[in-house]
Amino acid sequence: SAAPAAGGAGAVPSPMTGVIDKVVVSEGAQVNEGDPVVILEAMKMYIDVTAPASGTVTGISVKSGDSVKEGQALLTIG
Repeated sequence: SAAPAAGGAGAVPSPMTGVIDKVVVSEGAQVNEGDPVVILEAMKMYIDVTAPASGTVTGISVKSGDSVKEGQALLTIG
């Protein structure tokens, strides 16, 4: 049976309030820990939101132009 990925896979939260500039990955994509998954614009800076663990992107909750709050789930990694 498939076990969940070790080490913090799950929801990837926004590190701060801002606007989604770009979602870099697509649903079903394989990502490695540290890979950029979303680019967030906050206070005229662009921040790479990275995967907290390796796994497969199982859901994306945001799109370019969306306003997000700190801690809001951007996507999930399974």
